Amino acid sequence: MIANGHNDKQRNIEFLSDGLTLSGLLRLPEGETQHPLVILGHGLGALKEWTLPELADALVKAGIAALWFDYRNVGDSEGEPREEVDHIGRLEDWQNAISYATSLAEIDSQRIGIWGTSLGGRDVLAVAGLDKRVKVVVSQTPVIKWSSMTGARMGGYGDDMDRYHQELAEDRTNRALGKPARYIPFVKEANDEVKKAYIDQLSPEETRNYKGRLTLQSYKPTIFTDVTPFIEMIAPTPLLFILAESDFIPGQREAFDAAKEPKSLQIIKGNHFSPYTTSKEDSISLSRDWFVTYLSS
Repeated sequence: MIANGHNDKQRNIEFLSDGLTLSGLLRLPEGETQHPLVILGHGLGALKEWTLPELADALVKAGIAALWFDYRNVGDSEGEPREEVDHIGRLEDWQNAISYATSLAEIDSQRIGIWGTSLGGRDVLAVAGLDKRVKVVVSQTPVIKWSSMTGARMGGYGDDMDRYHQELAEDRTNRALGKPARYIPFVKEANDEVKKAYIDQLSPEETRNYKGRLTLQSYKPTIFTDVTPFIEMIAPTPLLFILAESDFIPGQREAFDAAKEPKSLQIIKGNHFSPYTTSKEDSISLSRDWFVTYLSS
């Protein structure tokens, strides 16, 4: 075990996903019995050190173990190119994290929950629809659709679709010829308030792996365009949506409507990034209570 300031039952963990070694942490409650567990994952380009340890704290205090990890290509996990978001690969990372967790002697394999935010919120909706090892799910401010327009806008291209597709194609050609991947800033100028309110407030430990960039191909179109069909397959797994009242992500309410019972919708104040700043305590409390309800019995 690795001693730390929160709990002396935390340890670094590693597991394989498509041959890559992914790195994370496992934190256990007190006691020697098998514990329920929630696996936690962040959003687009985010690292395991951001916000997830605070949610883990709340879960462990409530008697639920927590496991959180870096996706492939980022942070302490393996994968190339570095700082590239692999939309399909992330789903494999989630399911391999579940497989690893169910192998642990300290964990009750019949009481596994998953929690994701933003792009991770999309991921957990798909995984919960596909993988019935998941017994409860929380999706916070999820990205629902990832079209070419979504990628262009999130990549800082606005509505200039011609330039977006041209630069993607040029980069793919260069990479096929062995040239380095092209990188663009992680936080765009239009979201400078996010940098000031969140990124700039992170500690040196939280930003030790932060490069402030993602590959251009992280924003490419993907066949994983719409998570809604997976949402319809989640039931009877209990589903909680946590949405921000002023989020810019379209389709979230419609996605919740597509889900079958049991489900719950909770609204917090602020925008897409408020769950990590001004509304963090509310989002953590809502998540913890949902998992306690469905995993602690």
